[in-house]
Amino acid sequence: MADEFIGVEIAVIVVTASIILAGIMVGLGRAFTFKKLEHFGLEELIQSVINAAIIGSFAAIIELVGIVSSEVVTETCAEGDVMVQLSCMLGNLSDSLFFMLQGIVGTLAIVGYYQGLSLDFGSFALSPFQNLGPVADALGTQLLATNLLMTLVQLNTQIAAFIGQNALGLLFPVGLVLRTLFATRKVGGFMIALALGLYLFYPTFILVFPSPQEQVQNATLTMGNFTTNSFYATAPVIDLNSNYAIAGKIDILSMRCDPQEFELITNETAVNETETACDDFLQEQELYTNVTQNMTFDFSGDLTMVLQGNSDALSRTALYSVIAPLFSLLVTVVFVKELGNILGSEIGLRTFASI
Repeated sequence: MADEFIGVEIAVIVVTASIILAGIMVGLGRAFTFKKLEHFGLEELIQSVINAAIIGSFAAIIELVGIVSSEVVTETCAEGDVMVQLSCMLGNLSDSLFFMLQGIVGTLAIVGYYQGLSLDFGSFALSPFQNLGPVADALGTQLLATNLLMTLVQLNTQIAAFIGQNALGLLFPVGLVLRTLFATRKVGGFMIALALGLYLFYPTFILVFPSPQEQVQNATLTMGNFTTNSFYATAPVIDLNSNYAIAGKIDILSMRCDPQEFELITNETAVNETETACDDFLQEQELYTNVTQNMTFDFSGDLTMVLQGNSDALSRTALYSVIAPLFSLLVTVVFVKELGNILGSEIGLRTFASI
Protein backbone atom coordinates (compact mmCIF):
# COMPACT_ATOMS: atom_id res chain seq x y z
CA MET A 1 0.00 0.00 0.00
CA ALA A 2 2.95 2.31 0.59
CA ASP A 3 3.79 2.21 -3.10
CA GLU A 4 0.69 4.34 -3.79
CA PHE A 5 2.54 7.38 -2.39
CA ILE A 6 5.11 8.47 -4.96
CA GLY A 7 6.86 10.82 -2.52
CA VAL A 8 8.07 7.83 -0.51
CA GLU A 9 10.21 6.73 -3.45
CA ILE A 10 11.97 10.10 -3.43
CA ALA A 11 12.52 9.79 0.32
CA VAL A 12 14.07 6.33 -0.19
CA ILE A 13 16.50 7.73 -2.76
CA VAL A 14 17.50 10.62 -0.50
CA VAL A 15 17.97 8.40 2.54
CA THR A 16 20.05 5.93 0.52
CA ALA A 17 22.23 8.77 -0.74
CA SER A 18 22.63 10.12 2.81
CA ILE A 19 23.76 6.71 4.06
CA ILE A 20 26.37 6.53 1.29
CA LEU A 21 27.59 10.07 2.00
CA ALA A 22 27.76 9.39 5.73
CA GLY A 23 29.82 6.28 5.04
CA ILE A 24 32.17 8.28 2.83
CA MET A 25 32.65 10.90 5.56
CA VAL A 26 33.43 8.18 8.11
CA GLY A 27 35.98 6.64 5.74
CA LEU A 28 37.61 9.97 4.97
CA GLY A 29 37.78 10.87 8.64
CA ARG A 30 39.54 7.66 9.52
CA ALA A 31 41.83 7.82 6.48
CA PHE A 32 43.03 11.31 7.31
CA THR A 33 42.65 10.85 11.12
CA PHE A 34 40.15 13.71 11.17
CA LYS A 35 38.08 12.87 14.26
CA LYS A 36 35.50 15.63 13.83
CA LEU A 37 34.67 14.50 10.30
CA GLU A 38 34.49 10.88 11.41
CA HIS A 39 32.26 11.77 14.37
CA PHE A 40 29.99 13.89 12.15
CA GLY A 41 29.76 11.04 9.65
CA LEU A 42 28.77 8.60 12.39
CA GLU A 43 26.08 10.98 13.67
CA GLU A 44 24.62 11.40 10.19
CA LEU A 45 24.82 7.66 9.58
CA ILE A 46 22.73 7.02 12.68
CA GLN A 47 20.19 9.64 11.61
CA SER A 48 20.00 8.08 8.13
CA VAL A 49 19.43 4.64 9.62
CA ILE A 50 16.61 6.08 11.75
CA ASN A 51 15.07 7.65 8.64
CA ALA A 52 15.36 4.32 6.85
CA ALA A 53 13.58 2.64 9.76
CA ILE A 54 10.78 5.23 9.53
CA ILE A 55 10.42 4.56 5.81
CA GLY A 56 10.45 0.82 6.46
CA SER A 57 7.64 1.25 8.98
CA PHE A 58 5.60 3.43 6.60
CA ALA A 59 3.46 0.50 5.45
CA ALA A 60 2.92 -0.52 9.09
CA ILE A 61 1.77 3.05 9.85
CA ILE A 62 -0.80 2.87 7.05
CA GLU A 63 -2.08 -0.46 8.40
CA LEU A 64 -2.30 1.09 11.88
CA VAL A 65 -4.57 3.78 10.45
CA GLY A 66 -6.88 1.08 9.09
CA ILE A 67 -6.94 -0.76 12.42
CA VAL A 68 -7.81 2.42 14.32
CA SER A 69 -10.57 3.12 11.79
CA SER A 70 -12.21 -0.25 12.37
CA GLU A 71 -11.79 -0.31 16.15
CA VAL A 72 -12.55 3.27 17.19
CA VAL A 73 -15.09 4.38 14.61
CA THR A 74 -18.32 2.45 15.08
CA GLU A 75 -20.35 4.11 12.31
CA THR A 76 -19.32 3.05 8.82
CA CYS A 77 -20.23 5.31 5.93
CA ALA A 78 -17.85 3.91 3.32
CA GLU A 79 -15.11 1.35 3.07
CA GLY A 80 -11.69 2.78 3.87
CA ASP A 81 -9.66 4.38 6.64
CA VAL A 82 -10.74 7.14 8.99
CA MET A 83 -10.15 9.92 6.48
CA VAL A 84 -12.39 8.23 3.90
CA GLN A 85 -15.03 7.71 6.60
CA LEU A 86 -14.90 11.37 7.63
CA SER A 87 -15.18 12.65 4.06
CA CYS A 88 -18.18 10.38 3.45
CA MET A 89 -19.93 11.43 6.66
CA LEU A 90 -19.42 15.14 5.94
CA GLY A 91 -20.66 14.75 2.36
CA ASN A 92 -23.87 13.02 3.47
CA LEU A 93 -24.41 15.59 6.22
CA SER A 94 -24.03 18.45 3.73
CA ASP A 95 -26.68 16.91 1.46
CA SER A 96 -29.07 16.41 4.39
CA LEU A 97 -28.62 20.02 5.51
CA PHE A 98 -29.50 21.19 1.99
CA PHE A 99 -32.81 19.29 2.10
CA MET A 100 -33.43 20.69 5.57
CA LEU A 101 -32.82 24.21 4.22
CA GLN A 102 -35.43 23.60 1.53
CA GLY A 103 -37.89 22.41 4.18
CA ILE A 104 -37.39 25.57 6.26
CA VAL A 105 -37.97 27.77 3.22
CA GLY A 106 -41.22 25.91 2.44
CA THR A 107 -42.40 26.15 6.04
CA LEU A 108 -41.60 29.88 6.13
CA ALA A 109 -43.68 30.41 3.00
CA ILE A 110 -46.74 28.80 4.59
CA VAL A 111 -46.31 30.65 7.91
CA GLY A 112 -45.87 33.96 6.07
CA TYR A 113 -49.01 33.32 4.05
CA TYR A 114 -51.21 32.74 7.08
CA GLN A 115 -49.54 35.51 9.06
CA GLY A 116 -50.71 38.00 6.44
CA LEU A 117 -54.34 36.77 6.26
CA SER A 118 -56.88 39.33 7.42
CA LEU A 119 -60.63 39.81 7.31
CA ASP A 120 -61.82 43.34 6.54
CA PHE A 121 -65.32 44.19 7.75
CA GLY A 122 -65.23 47.84 6.79
CA SER A 123 -65.25 49.40 10.21
CA PHE A 124 -62.72 46.94 11.57
CA ALA A 125 -60.34 44.17 10.40
CA LEU A 126 -59.19 40.92 11.97
CA SER A 127 -55.78 39.23 11.60
CA PRO A 128 -56.13 36.02 13.64
CA PHE A 129 -52.65 34.70 12.79
CA GLN A 130 -50.67 37.88 13.26
CA ASN A 131 -49.06 36.33 16.34
CA LEU A 132 -47.16 33.95 14.04
CA GLY A 133 -44.51 36.68 13.77
CA PRO A 134 -42.23 35.15 16.47
CA VAL A 135 -42.56 31.74 14.78
CA ALA A 136 -41.51 33.27 11.46
CA ASP A 137 -38.59 35.00 13.18
CA ALA A 138 -37.49 31.72 14.78
CA LEU A 139 -37.67 29.93 11.42
CA GLY A 140 -35.71 32.77 9.83
CA THR A 141 -33.01 32.41 12.46
CA GLN A 142 -32.92 28.66 11.87
CA LEU A 143 -32.64 29.29 8.14
CA LEU A 144 -29.56 31.48 8.67
CA ALA A 145 -28.08 28.97 11.12
CA THR A 146 -28.60 26.11 8.65
CA ASN A 147 -26.89 28.08 5.90
CA LEU A 148 -23.96 28.86 8.21
CA LEU A 149 -23.62 25.23 9.28
CA MET A 150 -23.71 24.14 5.64
CA THR A 151 -20.76 26.46 5.02
CA LEU A 152 -18.87 25.04 8.01
CA VAL A 153 -19.55 21.46 6.94
CA GLN A 154 -18.30 22.27 3.43
CA LEU A 155 -15.19 23.85 4.97
CA ASN A 156 -14.55 20.70 7.00
CA THR A 157 -15.08 18.65 3.84
CA GLN A 158 -12.43 20.66 2.01
CA ILE A 159 -10.03 20.32 4.94
CA ALA A 160 -10.58 16.55 5.02
CA ALA A 161 -9.98 16.34 1.27
CA PHE A 162 -6.73 18.31 1.59
CA ILE A 163 -5.51 16.10 4.43
CA GLY A 164 -6.45 12.93 2.59
CA GLN A 165 -4.58 13.99 -0.54
CA ASN A 166 -1.47 15.55 0.98
CA ALA A 167 -0.81 14.26 4.51
CA LEU A 168 0.77 10.90 3.66
CA GLY A 169 1.37 11.60 -0.02
CA LEU A 170 3.27 14.88 0.41
CA LEU A 171 3.93 16.01 3.99
CA PHE A 172 5.23 12.63 5.19
CA PRO A 173 7.79 12.08 2.37
CA VAL A 174 8.93 15.71 2.43
CA GLY A 175 9.39 15.44 6.18
CA LEU A 176 11.58 12.37 5.69
CA VAL A 177 13.70 14.21 3.15
CA LEU A 178 14.11 17.27 5.36
CA ARG A 179 14.91 15.16 8.39
CA THR A 180 17.76 13.57 6.47
CA LEU A 181 19.49 16.95 6.11
CA PHE A 182 21.34 18.30 9.13
CA ALA A 183 20.08 21.89 8.86
CA THR A 184 16.38 20.96 8.45
CA ARG A 185 16.13 18.04 10.85
CA LYS A 186 13.68 19.73 13.24
CA VAL A 187 11.47 20.91 10.38
CA GLY A 188 11.46 17.42 8.93
CA GLY A 189 10.53 15.84 12.26
CA PHE A 190 7.71 18.36 12.66
CA MET A 191 6.32 17.59 9.18
CA ILE A 192 6.39 13.84 9.83
CA ALA A 193 4.51 14.34 13.10
CA LEU A 194 2.11 16.75 11.40
CA ALA A 195 1.32 14.25 8.64
CA LEU A 196 0.61 11.43 11.11
CA GLY A 197 -1.40 13.68 13.43
CA LEU A 198 -3.59 15.11 10.66
CA TYR A 199 -4.23 11.79 8.97
CA LEU A 200 -4.75 9.66 12.07
CA PHE A 201 -5.72 11.72 15.14
CA TYR A 202 -7.69 14.58 13.54
CA PRO A 203 -10.37 12.50 11.74
CA THR A 204 -10.54 9.86 14.49
CA PHE A 205 -11.47 12.29 17.25
CA ILE A 206 -14.09 13.95 15.04
CA LEU A 207 -15.76 10.62 14.27
CA VAL A 208 -15.88 9.83 17.99
CA PHE A 209 -18.69 12.41 18.24
CA PRO A 210 -22.19 11.20 17.28
CA SER A 211 -23.29 12.11 13.77
CA PRO A 212 -26.34 14.43 13.52
CA GLN A 213 -27.44 12.77 10.28
CA GLU A 214 -30.52 11.09 11.81
CA GLN A 215 -31.71 14.25 13.60
CA VAL A 216 -31.37 16.33 10.42
CA GLN A 217 -33.33 13.78 8.41
CA ASN A 218 -36.06 13.60 11.07
CA ALA A 219 -36.39 17.40 11.11
CA THR A 220 -36.63 17.43 7.31
CA LEU A 221 -39.32 14.73 7.43
CA THR A 222 -41.32 16.68 10.02
CA MET A 223 -41.26 19.81 7.86
CA GLY A 224 -42.18 17.72 4.82
CA ASN A 225 -45.27 16.39 6.59
CA PHE A 226 -46.19 19.94 7.56
CA THR A 227 -45.81 21.49 4.10
CA THR A 228 -47.65 18.64 2.32
CA ASN A 229 -50.60 18.57 4.74
CA SER A 230 -53.71 19.41 2.70
CA PHE A 231 -55.26 21.29 5.62
CA TYR A 232 -52.39 23.81 5.58
CA ALA A 233 -52.33 24.27 1.80
CA THR A 234 -52.64 27.85 0.63
CA ALA A 235 -55.88 28.74 -1.15
CA PRO A 236 -55.62 29.22 -4.94
CA VAL A 237 -55.96 32.81 -6.07
CA ILE A 238 -59.11 32.04 -8.09
CA ASP A 239 -60.83 30.71 -4.96
CA LEU A 240 -60.29 34.00 -3.15
CA ASN A 241 -63.37 35.35 -4.97
CA SER A 242 -65.47 33.23 -2.62
CA ASN A 243 -66.73 35.14 0.39
CA TYR A 244 -65.83 32.28 2.68
CA ALA A 245 -62.43 31.37 1.20
CA ILE A 246 -60.35 33.09 3.87
CA ALA A 247 -62.86 32.70 6.68
CA GLY A 248 -63.16 28.96 6.03
CA LYS A 249 -59.40 28.52 6.15
CA ILE A 250 -59.28 30.43 9.43
CA ASP A 251 -62.10 28.28 10.80
CA ILE A 252 -60.10 25.14 10.07
CA LEU A 253 -56.77 26.38 11.45
CA SER A 254 -58.44 27.81 14.55
CA MET A 255 -60.01 24.34 15.06
CA ARG A 256 -63.55 25.75 15.21
CA CYS A 257 -64.61 22.98 12.84
CA ASP A 258 -62.93 19.59 12.72
CA PRO A 259 -62.52 17.96 9.29
CA GLN A 260 -61.95 14.62 10.99
CA GLU A 261 -65.64 14.45 11.88
CA PHE A 262 -66.58 14.08 8.21
CA GLU A 263 -66.41 10.90 6.21
CA LEU A 264 -64.13 10.46 3.21
CA ILE A 265 -66.02 11.49 0.07
CA THR A 266 -65.36 9.68 -3.19
CA ASN A 267 -66.56 10.35 -6.71
CA GLU A 268 -69.27 7.71 -6.32
CA THR A 269 -70.69 9.13 -3.13
CA ALA A 270 -72.96 12.12 -3.20
CA VAL A 271 -72.15 15.04 -0.98
CA ASN A 272 -74.77 15.48 1.71
CA GLU A 273 -76.16 18.89 2.33
CA THR A 274 -74.52 20.68 5.20
CA GLU A 275 -75.99 23.12 7.64
CA THR A 276 -73.11 25.47 8.28
CA ALA A 277 -70.86 27.55 6.08
CA CYS A 278 -67.89 25.74 7.54
CA ASP A 279 -69.29 22.46 6.27
CA ASP A 280 -69.84 23.97 2.82
CA PHE A 281 -66.27 25.21 2.73
CA LEU A 282 -64.93 21.81 3.68
CA GLN A 283 -66.91 20.18 0.91
CA GLU A 284 -65.91 22.78 -1.69
CA GLN A 285 -62.23 22.43 -0.83
CA GLU A 286 -62.51 18.61 -0.42
CA LEU A 287 -60.65 18.79 2.89
CA TYR A 288 -61.75 15.42 4.25
CA THR A 289 -59.72 13.06 6.34
CA ASN A 290 -58.66 9.83 4.71
CA VAL A 291 -58.98 7.34 7.52
CA THR A 292 -56.60 4.90 5.81
CA GLN A 293 -53.84 7.53 5.87
CA ASN A 294 -54.63 8.79 9.39
CA MET A 295 -54.10 12.43 8.31
CA THR A 296 -54.55 14.84 11.23
CA PHE A 297 -53.99 18.53 11.75
CA ASP A 298 -52.93 20.80 14.58
CA PHE A 299 -51.41 23.94 13.11
CA SER A 300 -49.83 25.40 16.23
CA GLY A 301 -48.80 22.00 17.56
CA ASP A 302 -47.18 20.98 14.26
CA LEU A 303 -45.30 24.28 14.10
CA THR A 304 -44.02 23.64 17.61
CA MET A 305 -42.78 20.20 16.58
CA VAL A 306 -41.08 21.71 13.53
CA LEU A 307 -39.24 24.28 15.64
CA GLN A 308 -38.22 21.69 18.22
CA GLY A 309 -36.95 19.24 15.60
CA ASN A 310 -34.97 21.95 13.82
CA SER A 311 -33.39 23.14 17.07
CA ASP A 312 -32.32 19.61 17.97
CA ALA A 313 -30.84 19.01 14.51
CA LEU A 314 -29.01 22.33 14.40
CA SER A 315 -27.52 21.97 17.88
CA ARG A 316 -26.20 18.49 17.11
CA THR A 317 -24.83 19.69 13.78
CA ALA A 318 -23.06 22.58 15.49
CA LEU A 319 -21.49 20.10 17.92
CA TYR A 320 -20.31 17.93 15.03
CA SER A 321 -19.09 20.69 12.71
CA VAL A 322 -17.63 23.17 15.24
CA ILE A 323 -16.91 21.63 18.65
CA ALA A 324 -15.69 18.26 17.34
CA PRO A 325 -13.10 19.75 14.92
CA LEU A 326 -11.81 22.15 17.58
CA PHE A 327 -11.45 19.34 20.13
CA SER A 328 -9.78 17.10 17.56
CA LEU A 329 -7.45 19.93 16.52
CA LEU A 330 -6.41 20.44 20.15
CA VAL A 331 -5.57 16.75 20.55
CA THR A 332 -3.72 16.77 17.23
CA VAL A 333 -1.65 19.83 18.20
CA VAL A 334 -0.52 18.17 21.43
CA PHE A 335 0.38 14.96 19.57
CA VAL A 336 2.29 16.83 16.84
CA LYS A 337 4.20 18.89 19.39
CA GLU A 338 5.36 15.90 21.42
CA LEU A 339 6.17 13.65 18.46
CA GLY A 340 7.81 16.53 16.59
CA ASN A 341 10.17 17.16 19.50
CA ILE A 342 11.20 13.50 19.50
CA LEU A 343 11.67 13.17 15.74
CA GLY A 344 13.40 16.55 15.43
CA SER A 345 15.95 15.87 18.16
CA GLU A 346 19.51 14.70 17.56
CA ILE A 347 19.38 10.96 18.17
CA GLY A 348 23.05 10.17 17.89
CA LEU A 349 26.01 8.71 19.74
CA ARG A 350 25.50 10.94 22.79
CA THR A 351 21.90 9.80 23.11
CA PHE A 352 22.83 6.14 23.04
CA ALA A 353 25.72 6.77 25.43
CA SER A 354 23.38 8.45 27.91
CA ILE A 355 20.99 5.52 27.68
